[in-house]
Amino acid sequence: MERTVIVAGTGFEGRGAIIRRHCREGASILLKRELQNKHDTNAIAVYLKTPRLFGLLGKSFTKIGFIKANTAVSLAKKMDAGEKITGLVSSYYAPPSRDHPRVTLKLTIEKLA
Repeated sequence: MERTVIVAGTGFEGRGAIIRRHCREGASILLKRELQNKHDTNAIAVYLKTPRLFGLLGKSFTKIGFIKANTAVSLAKKMDAGEKITGLVSSYYAPPSRDHPRVTLKLTIEKLA
């Protein structure tokens, strides 16, 4: 099953600069549950694969935001039940004048057998 979602919180903690520099359509993302998140127990952080030291040290994942809260409720249940959710950046809009870049993801949800 596929689902399209929008990333929230892209304008905080320097995430906008990371998105402008490294985000591309088709880029791999990683979703991580944040069970200890004090604002939302269903929080799912979105990480983008980025180069370390200009790529000399390989790549790592850097947080660019969160799955929107209303969507995270259903996705968190699936993740907690062991379903695998993977995704790619389907589009992004991040001009220098925009404080909160818009990033849209295409998620693939693999149901348990």
